[in-house]
Amino acid sequence: GGGRRLPQRRALVLGAAAAAGLAGLAVLCAMHRSADTDSSWMREAPAKTSVSGLTLLDSDAQVLGVAASPAAPTLPVLPALPTAPTALAAEADLGLPTEFSALAAAMAHQALGVPAATEAPATTQAPAATAANQVKNDALELACSDLNGDCRQSQCCKSPGQTCFEKNEFWATCQDDCAPGVRAEDEDQEPWTCRALGHRTTFPAGCTWAGEDCSQATTCCNLGFMCLKKDEYWTSCMQKEQGPWDNLGKPQAYVATPAGWNGTHFGDWRSEWELEPAPGAPLATTSLFCFMAVMADGPERALVDVARRRQAGIFGCDAYKLFNAEKSEWKTWDTGQKTLVNTGAFVKIWDQVKQGIEYLEHDWTVKVDADCVFFPDRLRSHLAGLQAPAHRPIYIKNAPIGIGASNGGFLGAIEILSKTAVETYLDNAQECIKNIGLESGEDGYMKECMDALGIAYMRDELMMHSTVNPTDCQVKEIAAFHPIKIEGNWAGCYEIAMGHQQPIPMNTGSVNLLPPVLRPSYMPTQVPPS
Repeated sequence: GGGRRLPQRRALVLGAAAAAGLAGLAVLCAMHRSADTDSSWMREAPAKTSVSGLTLLDSDAQVLGVAASPAAPTLPVLPALPTAPTALAAEADLGLPTEFSALAAAMAHQALGVPAATEAPATTQAPAATAANQVKNDALELACSDLNGDCRQSQCCKSPGQTCFEKNEFWATCQDDCAPGVRAEDEDQEPWTCRALGHRTTFPAGCTWAGEDCSQATTCCNLGFMCLKKDEYWTSCMQKEQGPWDNLGKPQAYVATPAGWNGTHFGDWRSEWELEPAPGAPLATTSLFCFMAVMADGPERALVDVARRRQAGIFGCDAYKLFNAEKSEWKTWDTGQKTLVNTGAFVKIWDQVKQGIEYLEHDWTVKVDADCVFFPDRLRSHLAGLQAPAHRPIYIKNAPIGIGASNGGFLGAIEILSKTAVETYLDNAQECIKNIGLESGEDGYMKECMDALGIAYMRDELMMHSTVNPTDCQVKEIAAFHPIKIEGNWAGCYEIAMGHQQPIPMNTGSVNLLPPVLRPSYMPTQVPPS
């Protein structure tokens, strides 16, 4: 894992151990044997041991502490995988004995989730999850194709987010996306079909959730959790700080290490981090896929109709979808305040987004509430100004931290995520649901999940302004206004912003709610007395 390639012999034995369900896989990583440099083991017929239907060399069985079986069954023959490299199972390509070639194919079956035609009976307990993940990573490293390599045989890619796209019958390679047709940089000027061979490689979380084994990934996903050692057998992410945290990073409370734990600290938790602009680097485009979710018989349907008639809001994006939402509930907290608990409903909407391909065809996905009046052209201009690097997981903090805002400047009225951020979220959504829960508001859940997954943010405090007053929509630097819940006000906001209706001057109180950089431009002029 982590970019380290195991020697073929050790990697294949590691795959065999995983298939046999053996514990203690780590000992294989210490096998500095002469076999790695001496090919004499290939010239002689070594003694063999049967383990759970797989045949191992006795020498490797001894390293694993496995006793020989008096009646060794024949190793099952695995057919070529539909999405795995046939070369992996061919001893001519690896220069390995038949046993190890078959074990390589078995390892690829496990890593890619493709069932074998014949499976060995399971007679021992499955290995720890971290060991299984290590086997999967090493199998993918052996099986899948590198960037710029020919992936016609493997039909899978090592790099997360990439898919094997076909140019023609003679060439296919791993790419983040693919546009059919001729490419100017290609010498042969032959068109790409862009037919996907196999599936996109998913993005891993890259961290360990609360209570899980963190001996391999020592960064903890959950806020306030650290990777701590209990004893020589167990290391886990345990809570050490309890939020919220103040501006200096001090938590509300500290949590003591459990009694009986060694307490050695191996890693901290993930928190939000800001990505800087990348001038000069390949930048994300400003293509937009926008979607909205409203109840079929809800009052917000009227707002959707106002936007549709004007081809405004999501209807002005490069692609859009309108989903039917379930009814959300209000929850009363101990303070007596109420908040909309809509996370579960929107998690289901994101599942529907995943079923389509629109989010994969555009560099930005925008989730918009019906009572948010937003202008796609302004949004494109804002995104261009951010100079966001291409193919990076990014979410946009869309409002000032302070007046009229919360959740660290990320408000759910208009959520803007890069394509890679959406892929990363959707690949790990079930883990976020399991470990973060659905009790908070949807924007709070999304931000905590994205921070846990290492998705960076970029900030644009002029992206959205919180207001119910259509007069405020004359502020041309703002890309979205929310909440505008009345049909006439929604239409009025749009007409004023587009210059179709002359607004009255903003009053001083409204101007003072704008970001400081905008206030001088909109402060009403005082007329001296006559």
